Amino acid sequence: AYPGWKCNMTDIQAALGLAQMRRYPALLARRRELVGRYENGLADLGVDVLQHYGEDFASSGHLMLVRLPGKSAAFRSALIERLADAGVSANVHYKPLPLLTAYRDLGFDIDDFPNARAQFENEVTLPLHTLLSDDDVDYVVGAFHRAWDTLEAEGVR
Repeated sequence: AYPGWKCNMTDIQAALGLAQMRRYPALLARRRELVGRYENGLADLGVDVLQHYGEDFASSGHLMLVRLPGKSAAFRSALIERLADAGVSANVHYKPLPLLTAYRDLGFDIDDFPNARAQFENEVTLPLHTLLSDDDVDYVVGAFHRAWDTLEAEGVR
């Protein structure tokens, strides 16, 4: 068994993509606003966010990756659960390949990839899409703060 696939786009998918290209500049601008709102709202917690924009680079703002320095995988998982309890869908992007069954079955061991494990263990991905309102982001940021504060008060590290 091979863990990868080659998937080609259909003509219909290409046509939809071409139609969406007209909207792309406005979508990028909105994503930039949302990322900035998250960055400002989370700045006081000492978390690290993926830098989407700089003097000589810019991303599409596809994912809102938040690193939790000094926090464990248990803290990360509990934070995600608390966010879910508040109606916020958070996740981790991406699980290191050695943790996936197809690669584990090929003999890969996560212990051989300590940097990948470290990146995975304390990362949370927050909702980021152009249908989010400013109020939605503010709600996520508030839920994040409440979950963070509660976990710290409970002694979860």
